[in-house]
Amino acid sequence: MNGTKGKLSIFFAFLWFTIQAQNEPDQVSYAVQKTDGFIELDGRLDEDVWQTLPRGGGFVQIFPTDDQLAKDSTQFMITYTDNSIIIGIICYDQLEGGYISTTLRRDFNWGSNDNVAVYIDPYNDKTNGFSFQVTPNNVQREGLVLLGGDVRDDWDNKWYSAVHQGDGFWSAELSIPFKTIRYNNDPQWNIQVLRNNLKRNEQSAWIQVPQGYRPSNMTFSGKMLWDTPPKSAGPNMTVIPYVASSAGKDHAAGESTEYKLDAGFDAKIAVSSSLNLDLTFNPDFSQVEVDQQVTNLQRFEIFFPERRQFFLENQDLFADGGFGRSRPFFSRRIGIQGSGDTRRNVPIIAGGRLSGKIGSKWRVGALNMVTNRDETKDEISPAQNYSVAVLERQIFQRSRLSAIFVGRNNLGNAAVEYDSTTLAETGQLRDFEGNELSPSDTLITLSEYNYVYGLDYNLATVDNTWEGDFFYHRSADPNVSADGKYATGAFLRYQKPEFGIRTNFQRIGENHNAEVGFVPRPGVTNYGIGSEYNFFTADGKAIQRHGPRLNFGGVLTNEWDRLDNDGGFEYGFSFLNTSYLEVGANWNFVSLTSSFDPSGSDGLELEANTTHDWYRYRIFYRTDRRKNFIFRAFVGNGGFFNGKRFNAELGLTFRLPPIMQVELNGEYNKINLPDPYSDANLYLIGPRIDLTLSNNIFFTTFIQYNSQQENLGHNSRFQWRFKPVSDIFLVYTDNYVTDGFQTRNRAIIFKINYWLNL
Repeated sequence: MNGTKGKLSIFFAFLWFTIQAQNEPDQVSYAVQKTDGFIELDGRLDEDVWQTLPRGGGFVQIFPTDDQLAKDSTQFMITYTDNSIIIGIICYDQLEGGYISTTLRRDFNWGSNDNVAVYIDPYNDKTNGFSFQVTPNNVQREGLVLLGGDVRDDWDNKWYSAVHQGDGFWSAELSIPFKTIRYNNDPQWNIQVLRNNLKRNEQSAWIQVPQGYRPSNMTFSGKMLWDTPPKSAGPNMTVIPYVASSAGKDHAAGESTEYKLDAGFDAKIAVSSSLNLDLTFNPDFSQVEVDQQVTNLQRFEIFFPERRQFFLENQDLFADGGFGRSRPFFSRRIGIQGSGDTRRNVPIIAGGRLSGKIGSKWRVGALNMVTNRDETKDEISPAQNYSVAVLERQIFQRSRLSAIFVGRNNLGNAAVEYDSTTLAETGQLRDFEGNELSPSDTLITLSEYNYVYGLDYNLATVDNTWEGDFFYHRSADPNVSADGKYATGAFLRYQKPEFGIRTNFQRIGENHNAEVGFVPRPGVTNYGIGSEYNFFTADGKAIQRHGPRLNFGGVLTNEWDRLDNDGGFEYGFSFLNTSYLEVGANWNFVSLTSSFDPSGSDGLELEANTTHDWYRYRIFYRTDRRKNFIFRAFVGNGGFFNGKRFNAELGLTFRLPPIMQVELNGEYNKINLPDPYSDANLYLIGPRIDLTLSNNIFFTTFIQYNSQQENLGHNSRFQWRFKPVSDIFLVYTDNYVTDGFQTRNRAIIFKINYWLNL
């Protein structure tokens, strides 16, 4: 008996050692072998080559625990031809019932669908790479893996997949052309394979990932060893021409219907296997979805995300300089004025972008865009030339040092003359009618040029324990004093699965003028500190983890006088069924440097040089994300400047998978201020219907009612992907005044684009 127990102990010890050894980063590898045999892409994996290839397996849970073998195993195999990487995957399933697949739309939400994902690091830098994912319904999602784990699915390219559903498993075949990705001719790449098994409420990975870290972080990857280093993909040029016709009318301005016919193209040219040149001529972004509106109760500019495809690709290289409230480059400064339903496009004539890797340590990026004169408001928007250049060097194993230059040059004549001293002292410009213009908006900038240049250092340790950002930037402008034209900052974070702490410091000179960037509040010093602690309850029946978070921050003048402070405490509960609960409290202090109306309704403004402080309390809850009905609710109450504010947000999602998803998002703000200041009741309601009639046909309708802007906006978009990365769009948009529902404007657009490999 004792002998049997001893043998069992040895067996389980060996099993535990095997689990740990096989799944540690860099301790496991997959040998990629070439095949000359024909593989029919049908998802069945019944060709002879699949029977002879080695299989990667031993997947380990990353949710709800991170130290157990997956209950449903997953295996993968990799081979390649002269033209493509081919990956076969088998996902075993021991539970009865169908798979959870909420949509047929490409670029699905990873966490809301059963799927398997392959992450490839072809640069062997443990930082950047590519992601390819499929669901049991063969819905595809691809993305760029940036900064060690951030996956941005706005990258769109050609690759192929097929899925087969069998008895107790589903299998997939992925074919990724070498021309689709960028890579170094190195015998070693890195790879990670993840599976989101929502049906069992289990996430697993080939390489073990500790809880608290992103599973897509390429630090947690194994070696992908080639029998022969991949050859260059050879000449590769793609042209994507488009034709668009539109009809639109500005009813509010009393203009007649305007008809347009536009044509242009994008081109992608592989300079090398790791360096790409993108060109665009007369680009059209009419198919881009409208901005999601917000209730604006802030004193400074609100950040709206970029949605245009050309600017999204390689965004980390160009747009991630600086941090927080000081970005040297913000692509929405090019070709866009305003936001939401007041957004207006300024014509872009042409542009180009060169980006990629040079060798194993260097990364480069260069962007140049030319905008045309804005003929609707010619006096404040002359033609402009925009340029960005970035040179990045990998330091140590995962850190980066980069130099950046951002420029804007006026190609037209200034329509308004102004005193440079006045601009430096007051920050005001005026047009012919005496209206104030903002010098931070490039679309109304009249100076000859504006430049920003500087250095960034991004710290990232191999074990993901330390992460940091440090930068120093300067601006150059002929109309601004030479003093105070800098921005500098430091951010440092220490992170373990159970505990994390972070701190930041940022100082922006009063004359720092990043016109093509995002610096909503120059002339201040920001600081902050925050920490969190996680309690993991692996043996719990309901809660997966819970813990507190603390933060404190402030804003000072550059003379170190106090302006703002905020502090907060929150406690969150993550449940095993993916629901989430959070309660919290905040304290705020504000010293107004200019007059401000807290009601957001153009009422009487609080005077400058007054101080206000208040407390607020809040609670948030979200139900199980796996269900076809999801409920989200947020309630906050407490003080607000010299009065009180109650706000509630409600989100409802109903799914009829995989065909339809209906969302209703609403926000209510009730602001009560003492006399003679204004009270306000502000509503923001946004229903959205998303139909995915097949893997290639989609229809979306988005309605937004905003009482603060007195606008009701509607946007409907039909998309037919008739060939890979080739689409037909039909887009209809209109906006109404909420008082009487008179039409503000209306437009309909038809567009077709086609992907041509030359």
